[in-house]
Amino acid sequence: MSFLPPWVGLLLALLLLLALASGVLRWGLARQARGLAQTDAGEDVQSQARRRIQQQHMIDLDAALAEGRLNASQHAAARDDLMRQVLVDQVPVGTAVQLGDQGATVQLRWGWILLLLGALSGLTYGQLGSPQTWWPVPLSQLVQISAATPEQLAEQTRLWQQATQKRPDNAEAWLTLARLQAAQNAHDQAEQSLARVLALSPEPDLWIERAQMKALSSGGVYTGEPWQWIHNVLREEPRHLNALVLAGSAAWSEKRHAAAQTYWQRALSLVPASSEAAQGLQQALSQVSPEALLSQGAASAPGIALTADTRPVIQGEVRLSPVFQKQIAAGSSLFVYALAEDGSRRPVAIWRGTPSAWPVSFALSDSMGMGAPPVLSSLAQVRLVARISKTGSAQRQADDVQVELPGVKTGVQGVVLDITGRSP
Repeated sequence: MSFLPPWVGLLLALLLLLALASGVLRWGLARQARGLAQTDAGEDVQSQARRRIQQQHMIDLDAALAEGRLNASQHAAARDDLMRQVLVDQVPVGTAVQLGDQGATVQLRWGWILLLLGALSGLTYGQLGSPQTWWPVPLSQLVQISAATPEQLAEQTRLWQQATQKRPDNAEAWLTLARLQAAQNAHDQAEQSLARVLALSPEPDLWIERAQMKALSSGGVYTGEPWQWIHNVLREEPRHLNALVLAGSAAWSEKRHAAAQTYWQRALSLVPASSEAAQGLQQALSQVSPEALLSQGAASAPGIALTADTRPVIQGEVRLSPVFQKQIAAGSSLFVYALAEDGSRRPVAIWRGTPSAWPVSFALSDSMGMGAPPVLSSLAQVRLVARISKTGSAQRQADDVQVELPGVKTGVQGVVLDITGRSP
């Protein structure tokens, strides 16, 4: 697979066209010069022949006058006619100038042709050679999901599942389905869909996305295949931004703060200083700095893990409608987790319990995060999700019930999550 954009090929073709036009121009001028030289040579031979004939004719006229075959007046008239003929046969004055002007005209004509070719090349590149048109958009950037509500997510998931069944070789359909599944916290299903995408379109960004889904489906554990996929991408592209960011998060989750700092610093060097990405990375780096680790209770000796803050950041209760209370089997698990409002579906805090009576109280803290920034207390507001799982699986199942509550400010107490319907 070539990494050269198609407009490079267009530019090379245009340069080749200009070189060819220049060569044709030089060949045409050289040929014109040879033609002029041959014309001059031919005219010299003809002129010499005419002069010899005219000289012989003059000799014959003089002989006729001497022999009495012509009188003086006849001889003068014949001589005048011959002299006029000689003058007519001579090359007119200014012929060389005219020939030079003709060569200059040819040069000017070829110059205009070359100029027009250059202008045409520039216009062609301007219309067809722009990076926006000729640089192919990666599949990972092409696919966006627009669904926002649970109902929309469920409906679009159903439609794209049908699309993948009808067109199993359509990578765009599989990626859309994967992202819809990820938006519903079905990380295991999303990872499997991404595997189908990568079989059709093995982009580095998609490998990183799959590594994240694989880790989320394993409870935030990157050991094994997620780390292997991250390392594979970084081995091929050491400056891959998404790989460096996820590598930092994975190292942070394993309490390897120095490694996380190294990865995030490398990522920070790749983004504009004023960008949102730079701000996020600077925030993450501030949490792994030696000063931050010490202030949060980390030991000064290397290798000692960070002690997370266990103080509640959000407190509240989960209520369940009487209709569903009768359907929930004993031993079912209740999950309450907080999501960042920026659209990311990676929980920043997870609480789990086994309710025996309703309502159920819960409390979320920084210690309940997945080991990677941002932490719950660093966000101004979050989206809360409460889900009941009969199987106790961290992955959402078809018969789970849940509720989502957006715009919950951190530091609040008394939040109520009322489950009245089945999750899509």
